[in-house]
Amino acid sequence: MFEAELELVNGGADCLPALESLLKGAAKNRFGVPYARLGLPLECALQVVRRLGPVAKPLEPYLREQLRCGNLTAAAALGSLGTLEQDSITQLAVSLEDSPILAMESAMALLVCGEGDHPTVLEMASGSRAAARILERARAWHNRIRPSAAPDAPPSGA
Repeated sequence: MFEAELELVNGGADCLPALESLLKGAAKNRFGVPYARLGLPLECALQVVRRLGPVAKPLEPYLREQLRCGNLTAAAALGSLGTLEQDSITQLAVSLEDSPILAMESAMALLVCGEGDHPTVLEMASGSRAAARILERARAWHNRIRPSAAPDAPPSGA
């Protein structure tokens, strides 16, 4: 699997059609089961998307769908895109109330993309003590690992 992931990552934008086919459920194994319904192939695809970063922006709707299903890697992959559509910001904000791990991954995705102070996120934090706590912890961690960057600034080159 590692070799396949590496090949896809090295393919850059050329691998997006294969990843899209897998994520939307069109790619199937020899038994007709969509790879998107199989744990390991789906996880590998999401890891590739995460590593592709902004190149994978066209796959954002599929990442959102996986986030709705509670997938941690989908949250991290959204964070790697550099910018987020409103629907992604909303879904990440909703995920701030999910399990602590998914909530933290979602908060970090928002912060890395510079959306920590987006009105949707602030509204969620003001209405949910759990979401506010996660966002506060993520902000502290984000500022610690990026001390030279302005708080909530998108990564350089994004």
